[in-house]
Amino acid sequence: MPQVTIKTGFTGPNGAEETLTAYLCDVPNCPNTAVEVLGVVKELAAAFVVCESHALALRKKRSPPLA
Repeated sequence: MPQVTIKTGFTGPNGAEETLTAYLCDVPNCPNTAVEVLGVVKELAAAFVVCESHALALRKKRSPPLA
């Protein structure tokens, strides 16, 4: 999962420069922030993380139809 770090230029209470870090959605060409982990492979230290809209779309695709 791609990680984006932005340096703010402001000094925090501890004297270090404040930074903002976010992870991006793992779906190709999606610029949204990742919010939901869909899967993890501990042996590879890898995870598949997606944004809210892709998580919703995948949930709808997976859920069985109502009888």
